[in-house]
Amino acid sequence: MGKLLQGIHGPFIGKVGPSVGYMWKHIPCLRSYQKFVHYPNTEGQQRERDWFIAMVRFASQARQALILGLKKQADEAGMTEGNYFVTNNKQHFQHDNGSIVVDYARLQLAAGPAADVIFHTPIFRDHETISIDFDKNTLFSRASGDDKVYVYAYSPDVKTGILLAAVERRTKNITFRLPENWSGMMVHLYGFVVDREGRPSNSTYIGAGRLDHYSEGGNYIPLNKSWMDFVEVANRMNLSSTPGTTEKAGPEPESTHTLPAVSTPPPE
Repeated sequence: MGKLLQGIHGPFIGKVGPSVGYMWKHIPCLRSYQKFVHYPNTEGQQRERDWFIAMVRFASQARQALILGLKKQADEAGMTEGNYFVTNNKQHFQHDNGSIVVDYARLQLAAGPAADVIFHTPIFRDHETISIDFDKNTLFSRASGDDKVYVYAYSPDVKTGILLAAVERRTKNITFRLPENWSGMMVHLYGFVVDREGRPSNSTYIGAGRLDHYSEGGNYIPLNKSWMDFVEVANRMNLSSTPGTTEKAGPEPESTHTLPAVSTPPPE
């Protein structure tokens, strides 16, 4: 049963016939209710559903990042952050031979006037750890060293995204460890800044890579079977060429302060 809030001409809450009244962000809303919905499953409609599901799935995984990066625009448009993301990024989700192809490099997770930073190429240290250096963007004259820099990591292989704990702008580096089950998976990285006033910068697509690769001289080589066979043969040749020698211990690995993948609430 519906309940009138301001008389017969005002908004109402509840169900009256086929209409349902409710409040969303202090805004009275009205929608129709149909008990029986015709649900044809034609090929075209299934394609549209798959397209919509792909966008909503990404937005739901990126929810914490979107709250930080798109809240102001979403509030002004009278939408949730997820709906605002879908509305402004739907052109980057396309059909291709029965599957959905996403142009990850063009997705926008944050937009605002805060001074951003310049992210450098991410370094994949091992199966789980990624390190990213960043510098001040010289196009912005005013930037505080205690502004927060965020990185969002998304893996389409496991359809999961994680907002990493923030670091201050002055640190110029963010190093983090991803879950073990992400090893071998493709990872897309996005970064943005939230300043002391809670304003976000525009998001930056930092890049993508797999967590299972060997790094030498800045070149990243996938750890496929051919490469591993080459390493194994090379090791055998080195051992046979120096009989009777013992392998010397290598240098101690560089200690790295890593950040956990934690949930971060939006700034006040």
